Amino acid sequence: MIEPFANNHQSMQVGELIIENQEDKIIIYGDLDLYFNDLGYQQAQKLHELTTKIMQAFENVDENNKKTLSSKEKSDRSDDSIDNPFL
Repeated sequence: MIEPFANNHQSMQVGELIIENQEDKIIIYGDLDLYFNDLGYQQAQKLHELTTKIMQAFENVDENNKKTLSSKEKSDRSDDSIDNPFL
């Protein structure tokens, strides 16, 4: 289980549904078929636990106010320009 908004490297999968953690957002994509059986119940439990944790993070106003929308601003590169290796 991920810790919502805590870091930029956690992810989890429920069925074919992918959930990626970022410090300023949660990215959810893919498909999930919840069948009315034991597996569907387990998957629904995971989704419920995740959404509960996400809602708790939103309700923690003090911590949320400290976060800034920075995922697009952050870069792993040490420099803005990269030398072309083919020249």
